[in-house]
Amino acid sequence: MHPTQKNLEYQKLTRTQGDFSFARALAAQYKCPNICATSYDSKETLFSKYPQAEENVETILSKPDQSDSDSDEKEVKDDENEKEPQSKVLYSVDARKLGSQTGGGKELLRGFARRERKRPAWFNPATPDPPYQSGGAWDVICFNFPHVGGLSTDVNRQVRANQELLVAFFKAAVPLVSKPPPLMEADEGEYEYEDGEGSDEEDDEESTTGNGIRTGHGQILVTLFEGEPYTLWNIKDLARHAGLVVVTSFKFPWSSYEGYSHARTVGHIEGKDGERGGWKGEDREARMYVFEVKQKEKKKGKKRTRDDSSDSE
Repeated sequence: MHPTQKNLEYQKLTRTQGDFSFARALAAQYKCPNICATSYDSKETLFSKYPQAEENVETILSKPDQSDSDSDEKEVKDDENEKEPQSKVLYSVDARKLGSQTGGGKELLRGFARRERKRPAWFNPATPDPPYQSGGAWDVICFNFPHVGGLSTDVNRQVRANQELLVAFFKAAVPLVSKPPPLMEADEGEYEYEDGEGSDEEDDEESTTGNGIRTGHGQILVTLFEGEPYTLWNIKDLARHAGLVVVTSFKFPWSSYEGYSHARTVGHIEGKDGERGGWKGEDREARMYVFEVKQKEKKKGKKRTRDDSSDSE
């Protein structure tokens, strides 16, 4: 997730965290609540593979530091804080089966409780039923560096295996992403894309979505290394076949997440000097892709002319 795209009201699902250092950065550095960090490994396996994982989990699950806030305000908000959603960590979650028994189950289907927005007195929907579907529980679903591991030395076989992983992930994630609340529905045509696709532009500069409560559709974020074999996966095409559109992509800002390091599927490798050994992912160029569910085209209404004015003499 781009640092400037964070929003404290978002419900964030971060998938296959490795050692959970990315989710830790979101919680500790950006003070993001409502994070659900998941791992494919069991708790025991994870802690044995990544020595730093246990400390990262403790940070994610701890309440945000309120030392800088006014003491009186803190007392007033004590009761509210008890009711606020807390971040959570789930183990043994299969990214290909999100929401199923082996993919986080009801925890991922329900998400966190949302604060209901009050409707103004003048609001009177045209129909008794809301003109939208509530969608899933998550505003942002993030999958950093998906990889099936070294199943084979054959490049083509590895490419197919990773493509299958991404396709299954996309199909499982689509029903879980949120849709805008009724009062935040976009004006006609706002979510329409040219030729039925997104802008598909690559943005190396910082872009912002603004602060406040999310008003747009939920997003699915995937980060991959640049170059082969990752470019052979054709992630954009895989996403389109799953009913997604590419909103944008940008160079992954490693330095924006304090303490975040790429965790290999084989686990922690110790070097001769006792430090972390093997190649380091954070030394490589990477790109984050932002996807949204493709919206159905809305029929354009007939344009009004001056003769159609409803004003009467």
